[in-house]
Amino acid sequence: MKQLHFCGGLPRTGSTVLMNILQQNPEVFTTASDVYPEILAEQILVKSRYKEKFQAMSCKQADDAMYGLVQGGTKGWYEGLSDKPIVISKSRSWSGLHHLFPDSKHLVLVRDLRDIVESFDRVNQKIKALHTYSDDNTMYGSMSEEEKYHYHFNEQNAFSVALKHDIQKYIKMFDPKKIKFVRYEDFLKDPNYMISRIYDFLELDTYLHDLNNIDQSEMFEHDNAYFREKTDHVVKPQMISWSEPKRVLSNDFHKKVIDNHMWFYRAFYPEVI
Repeated sequence: MKQLHFCGGLPRTGSTVLMNILQQNPEVFTTASDVYPEILAEQILVKSRYKEKFQAMSCKQADDAMYGLVQGGTKGWYEGLSDKPIVISKSRSWSGLHHLFPDSKHLVLVRDLRDIVESFDRVNQKIKALHTYSDDNTMYGSMSEEEKYHYHFNEQNAFSVALKHDIQKYIKMFDPKKIKFVRYEDFLKDPNYMISRIYDFLELDTYLHDLNNIDQSEMFEHDNAYFREKTDHVVKPQMISWSEPKRVLSNDFHKKVIDNHMWFYRAFYPEVI
């Protein structure tokens, strides 16, 4: 592995299909939702602090040794998965570890918040019984619009955490050489152009991708392992064309989303305001 880059951002923003497209490049290996940064943070960087023998080491030796482990372990992890020289790891967890990899770049995918909620809503409409459920065990299929809003934006879930934590962090630490925001809508409207911009950002030679024959990820992800809503990471073998979003939730719901997240729309969708 010669280069390691990261892909994060909001859910339901096309990150899976983007990773599947980029893996067509014989130089680029991409992951499904990557467990490694969680292992690195939780099992190595945090748990090691509680070992008495580790605590007994001098601070400099412990820090130097741990940094060596982080760098060597990361290289070994991805070289165990692929011999491709460029790795793009898809995980929102990298937002809390970026300081350890100063040469790595971040692709951050965003989408109109209204359509992320609508996408989750469509998933749940297809489910017979295994709906997502809220903190008080209310099944999504039985929720009112008010309850749906509370679930998506106020409860602890992948969407709300990414929105409140990761996206705001990337806005504050934005550096055009290190972070590239990719709007889902722009990606669908002109995928070849957006992919070329991504290559420019990563400082890689452009590769001619076949958007009509997109293979599944080399690291296919079985979402049933999470015991959550009945979804998977199977994507269509062709790039879907852009179409105006079809929204079924009320105008009042959508207005509330915009009004309460004006910072997001100012940053990414000023045309909506």
